[in-house]
Amino acid sequence: MAKTLCDWKSKEIEKDVLELAKLVKAPEYACRKCARVANTKKVLCKPIYLKP
Repeated sequence: MAKTLCDWKSKEIEKDVLELAKLVKAPEYACRKCARVANTKKVLCKPIYLKP
């Protein structure tokens, strides 16, 4: 999926909940715009690394 998590609509979240679960499992990045988290920065629009 080419869209960032910030752009997902609620219907897309419901449809692709398993994909969402894969993307947010063990997050390493957060979005500075919306505070969503993911384990890869390519799915966030303004990613910052979460330092352990």
